[in-house]
Formats: sequence, C-alpha cells, structure tokens
Amino acid sequence: MRTSERMKSGVMVMSLRDRLRMHFQAQKKPTPASESPAGGAETPLPGFICREKEKGAYLYRRKVYPLEKRMGLYSLGELRGSPLGASPLWPEGVEERAVEDLLFFDTETTGLGTGAGNLIFLYGIGYYREDSFIVEHFFLPRVEGEPALLEDFLELVSSFPVVVSYNGKAFDWNQLKTRTTVHRLPWVEEKVHCDLLYPSRRLWREQLPSCRLQEVEAARLGVKRLNDVPGQLAPTLYFDYLKGGDPAKMDGVFRHNEQDVLSLVSLWIHLNYLSIGKIQPTHPAESLALGNWWRERDPERALARFSQIHTRPDLPLRYRREAFRGASSLLKGKGEWEAALQLWMTWMEEDRLNPEPCVELSKLFEHRTGEVNRAYRMAQEAKGRLLKRKRRGQGNCGRELDALNHRLRRLEEKRIHCLF
Repeated sequence: MRTSERMKSGVMVMSLRDRLRMHFQAQKKPTPASESPAGGAETPLPGFICREKEKGAYLYRRKVYPLEKRMGLYSLGELRGSPLGASPLWPEGVEERAVEDLLFFDTETTGLGTGAGNLIFLYGIGYYREDSFIVEHFFLPRVEGEPALLEDFLELVSSFPVVVSYNGKAFDWNQLKTRTTVHRLPWVEEKVHCDLLYPSRRLWREQLPSCRLQEVEAARLGVKRLNDVPGQLAPTLYFDYLKGGDPAKMDGVFRHNEQDVLSLVSLWIHLNYLSIGKIQPTHPAESLALGNWWRERDPERALARFSQIHTRPDLPLRYRREAFRGASSLLKGKGEWEAALQLWMTWMEEDRLNPEPCVELSKLFEHRTGEVNRAYRMAQEAKGRLLKRKRRGQGNCGRELDALNHRLRRLEEKRIHCLF
C-alpha cells in the first residue's frame, strides 16, 4: 500500500503487521523445552497449559467428550456407525477411510484476508479416538511464538489423511499454508479435503438467509448457541487481550470455535443421513439438490429423488420443471426411451409455456422412431410456446427461436421424401 493511501487526517494508519511488530518487538522470547500451566497473574486462561519450545511458546488445551454427548439432534457417536463412502460427501474415486482418519478443523484469525498479514491466533481441531471425541485448541498469546505453535500443529495434522472444514478450502486451509510458508516450515502432504460449505449451499441456499455455519446449525441441526461471541468480534477481543485487557473475554472466542468444530460433526451426520435417505428432505429444493448430487454416483437414487418432486402437482411448477428436466435427462442418458417419452409427454402437458419437452420429443421422433411428421408438429408446438413467452416478455428467446427455425426447415425438407 502506498504511503499516501495510509494517511488519514495527517495520522499514519498502521497495518496489522506494523501493529503486531510494535506491540511485541520489546518482549522477551520464551525459554525452551518446558510445559507449565498457562498465564499466571497477568493472563490466566483456565484449562490451558503453556508449551515452551526453542522457537517460542504457545497455549494448548485438550478436552475429551464422551460419544453420548449430543449436539442438537445428533450425538457424537452417530458418525462412527456410518460408512463414510456411502454418500456423495466422500470424494469419488478416493479410498474410504475410518472415522478416526477425519480431522475436523476451524480457525480464528485477525481478519478475513488471505495474505501474509493475516494472523491465525487460534486453531481448533476435533477427532475421534477410541470411545471419545477430542477437541484441542492451539492459541497464540504472543506473535513470536507462532513458529513453535505451527511446528507442533503441523506435526499433529500430518497424521490425519482427511480434513473436514466449513469454507476451509477457500480460507482456513489456505491461510494455514500461508503461515507455514511465512516461517519456511515444511508443508504437510496433500489431504483429502471435505468442505461442508458446498453441499450446504447446494441444499439450503434458497431456504436460509445465508449459509453461515451458525444459520445452518440453528435451522437444520437443532443447535442453539447461548451467549455466543460472533466470529467477527474475535479479532477485536484478541487485540484487547494482547493489550492487557480482561483475559476472561477470550473464553467466548474459545467457546465459539469449539462449537464450530463440534457442529462440523453434527453437520456431517445430517448431510450423510439426508443423502442416503435415513432422514427425508423437508423442502422440494432439498430433494432436487440431492437428485443432482447423486446423478453421477447412483442414477437410480437420483431418479427417485426427482420423482418425489415431478409426481406432486401440489408443488410449485419451478421445482417440478427442474425435476422433469433432471429425470428425463437421466432416462435419455440410460437409453430408456419409452420411459423418457412418457415423461416428456407428461411434462409437455403440465408445463404449458415451456418448449423444452416439445424439443426433446421432436428429437426423439426424428432420430429414434423416424416419425418426421410428429417431429415437425412437436417443433411447431415448441415454436408456438416460445413466441407466447416472447410476447409476454419472458426472457430473450432469439437463439432458441433461431434453432427451432433451423430445425423446422430441415424437417420440412425431410417431409417431402417421407410418408409418415
């Protein structure tokens, strides 16, 4: 940033890096190789211990939860009984892993940027071990302790082949990689990364005000946060803590992060149950999303989801239209022409202004059954519908109209030499 851009009313506006450097440049580095209770008279943080190493010091906390602990609708133990590869949550073509191989991962940072000036001050992780679920926190009370924290954290992360996050692919994981690069530490081997933000958006973007984790967990997981510290306040509370403010205020940040980690487990369970049919969708958009989710993996399961929508006349046409489109496309791809024919005919009758089913029927009659006259009539019907939409001002129909006119001209030529 240019100097002129950092001036405001004659006062230099410091960057995050400048603020951190000025705050800590005079502080003494920690002594190596010991572990002691965190804080002391200045910064007591109950439950944490201080890990001191040659490269610095950081605070660490470990909590153990029984698998019976419930997080809204689900208990932590429910994931252990679910085969991970049974749903499209698991990447296709990747060897299925045990639940103990999953590392649930979330961070708190000093900002939303992904550059080197954005510091991760809290790492939260969760994982299964025997009959428990472990939550660990790695907290940075002094900036110069970051290399020590990262060394230990990366060593732990390296033992897990799978990372589960919420927007971690775009943010948290990339930011961890940036911090590792800043300190010239070796990066961990590539992981299978399951980011639950993307299936959540696919399922609920139309129904929820946003797909923030807190919105999703309240609406779908039965999780109600009490006295939660919003994530956007975490940087302010952290800087207050660094300046010697009340350390008790950081407890809300730790609780917020811990809830994020635990909610990742509940969300995985819920998404898995939805995808395999153990629980049923509560909205037609969910059924459509599940059908599209299953298209490549299991066409029969996808067809079943689409059928739940297009067979219900009481549902809004926009949902039924997408279900007709998805189901007929699958049938066409499988070569089930008779079933596709019946579905296109039904779609044509129930979606009176849509030229799509008419075009598909025209293609079928021309190329599959050789009924050129029927193909021509279907193309004419499609053109008529398109012109009605155009008169009503429903979108730009130019390209579709050109394509239909071309089809009609070709079919007219065919009709001259055809008896049917």
